[in-house]
Amino acid sequence: MTETAPHYGTLMLLLGVLTVFSVPIRVVLRRYAIPASVAFIGLGILLSATDQSMDLLTPRLSDEIEVFAQIGIVALLFRVGMESDLDALVGQLRRAVMIWVPDIMIAAALVFMLIWFWPGLGLVPAIISAVAASATSIGVSVSVWEEAGKIDTPQGALLLDVAELDDLSAVLLLGMAFVVIPQLQNGFDATDRSAIAVAGALQLLKILIFCAVCYAFSRFLEQRLSEVFARLDKSLGPFLFAAGTVFLIAALADAFGFSMAIGALFAGLAFSRDPQERRIDQAFGYILAIFGPFFFMSIGLSVTTSGLGVALPLAFALLAALIAGKLLGAGFSAALLSGRQAGVLLGASMIPRAEIYLIVMLGGLALGDWAMPQILYNAAVLASIGTCLVGPILVSKLLSANQTKEQRT
Repeated sequence: MTETAPHYGTLMLLLGVLTVFSVPIRVVLRRYAIPASVAFIGLGILLSATDQSMDLLTPRLSDEIEVFAQIGIVALLFRVGMESDLDALVGQLRRAVMIWVPDIMIAAALVFMLIWFWPGLGLVPAIISAVAASATSIGVSVSVWEEAGKIDTPQGALLLDVAELDDLSAVLLLGMAFVVIPQLQNGFDATDRSAIAVAGALQLLKILIFCAVCYAFSRFLEQRLSEVFARLDKSLGPFLFAAGTVFLIAALADAFGFSMAIGALFAGLAFSRDPQERRIDQAFGYILAIFGPFFFMSIGLSVTTSGLGVALPLAFALLAALIAGKLLGAGFSAALLSGRQAGVLLGASMIPRAEIYLIVMLGGLALGDWAMPQILYNAAVLASIGTCLVGPILVSKLLSANQTKEQRT
């Protein structure tokens, strides 16, 4: 008992400090269209540097922080799914797919080629980085669109639809990649192809079964059970039912060999059509506000500060590839559909990479140095911060320029 008490006390201190100070941090950074995640990643990097010199973080405390981080990931991806409007997506599916396909392919290809040819990295790190690069972090840009009053326009709706497809495909690719990639640890030759094909096919089958189960739950059970819980407890019933279910589905995804992020995302999609969706989403917003910072802080804690200087050249190259991938992929295809001005704006809005990008890169780091060298992970975190700064600045300037042109006409 005396052994564990200091750890819990330190954990509660950290929880209290993060929770209290997250409010002013969010308010200040919101003025400059900078996501709060940047500050929490920076805090993690600072703690990592302090720990390397003062040995503050015990293994047990690190494990406890990781538990909070996992709750943050589940809450984060659940809200991403909850906020997805599948009915609206179906309505614009053709246009969205015409942008989404080149968007993920070009973004992934540029990063894959960069990492594959970078000295000392190679195939597996390139695959993981490419999967991560295909995603976007639309919440970073949406705040700028909302401030400009443009999110409810046809362009704003198209942006959200393409971003939803980006995130769905990245999470599904994550589920495929992390069962195939371990097969590549000892290299890739003809004898491995059948094992890789079997592993990939089996994982794809499990993903399809999992999707079917989630769809059946959403279509036939979710609303009825939510109503039962609402009758049992009008104030807490729907939320507790949703909270319990999302953790159960996340655990089921983990049992299937997927990332819990996949389960959380599909749980959010399952609840996105619930009449109580707004209340559930708001309640999960509170969970995310408390535990979300721990996820981003854990990203920073995984960075080795002694290797940041060495990682800078790769970070700048990766940042350039991440920006170019979305400007060319999403921007060029959107320009063909809606004009050059709209294309540049949509491409710039897709530049930020945060949540899913970092989840994929952190998953690679967990596999070991052969899959995600520390220098690449350090560079990826720095590049992620860069995209979250560059993206909103570009979007803000483009929206302002568009508004000025509209006023003149």
